Amino acid sequence: MSVSLLFRNIPSSSAKRVLLLKSIRCYSTPVESSDISVSNLEHSTEEEDDVFLLRQKQYNDQLVESLKKLKATPVEEIEGLADTLETPLTEKEKQLDAELFDFLKKYSQSNKIIETDNLNMDNIDSSSSTLSSSINAFKGSNTINGKKFPYLIPSQRDKPYTTQELFLRQLKHASHTAKLGANIHDIYFPHKDISSPSLPEKMTMSKLLAAGVHLGQSTALWRASTQPFIYGEYKGIHIIDLNQTLHYLKRAAKVVEGITEQGGIVLFLGTREGQKKALYEAAKRTRGYYVSSRWIPGTLTNPTEISSSWERHEVDMLDRPTGRELSPEEQTGIVKPDLLVILNPTENRNALNEAMQARVPTIGIIDTDSEPSIVTYPIPGNDDSLRSVNLLLGVLAKAGERGLKNRLQKASN
Repeated sequence: MSVSLLFRNIPSSSAKRVLLLKSIRCYSTPVESSDISVSNLEHSTEEEDDVFLLRQKQYNDQLVESLKKLKATPVEEIEGLADTLETPLTEKEKQLDAELFDFLKKYSQSNKIIETDNLNMDNIDSSSSTLSSSINAFKGSNTINGKKFPYLIPSQRDKPYTTQELFLRQLKHASHTAKLGANIHDIYFPHKDISSPSLPEKMTMSKLLAAGVHLGQSTALWRASTQPFIYGEYKGIHIIDLNQTLHYLKRAAKVVEGITEQGGIVLFLGTREGQKKALYEAAKRTRGYYVSSRWIPGTLTNPTEISSSWERHEVDMLDRPTGRELSPEEQTGIVKPDLLVILNPTENRNALNEAMQARVPTIGIIDTDSEPSIVTYPIPGNDDSLRSVNLLLGVLAKAGERGLKNRLQKASN
């Protein structure tokens, strides 16, 4: 057998090995070392096929050995390489190259290994360089060997994957499979009760139930005046009727919306741990005020000691200072809000008493151990859970924000 090789895109003379094989021109003769006799196989098709496969295997083995020897041979030691490269391709070789190109074009569309749009079969020499550049571009875009993982050492093809490669394969697999499955709707996210609360008309019993608003106090702490708000008893605790909660919540939201729309001041009060963030967001939405620490006695009833030192000025319906000079009575008089919203009324009896004396309406969350008559607009619900308190406070703040927008829109027109 004689083998003639034709190379394209050979590197410069400084290269020590042949890097890219353009095409192989082979002129084969029957294998001389074959000792198989076919005289007895003329009438057997199956045996003829076996002989053909055996000859083909021997031919392929010899070709592989020749390629291995050629791969280990430096470019400078190959005799007649320049003449071989300058020899033009025959029609048969061009036909084989075209068939090989069509084969690669057909089976390389899915993984985009070869950019077939840039290849031109009219010029075989230029197609070789384009093919090599496309393959190199594919290798460079690989996330494992590329810049995305510069410190990754890939394993050999005949070796198992390393721990790093297995981890990257797992991430790649998870990026596809994590998006599969059912689409889950109507999920309760507690943090949204503060950042993006619901409007009063969009509040449902399912949301109240998810936040735990229905959970009351122990039956041993029950106050008889909350009987109309109780749905039943379960395992030693009272269950609050959410129908009543939803009704009273919407009524209180209407009150907050009306006060902010008329330019009133809303004061939010909550002295338990973890309520400060919700109070701050509620006051920010309604342009009101909040108290998250201890209530100072006399805030609403003792202007001489508490509110006399506060700086005061008059604003219009757009919350812009009017610049009018206040009278001495206005400078030293009591400063009181138009509405007081209390998250834990049982622990802030002093604030409720002062609101009654100052004739300030109040809204409070009434649990089964609280007294509904101490607030003007009670909302039956769980005042111990932060989720419950944040949900109810968020609805009130959203209603106040809508009233504020209506006021600003009317004043600007």
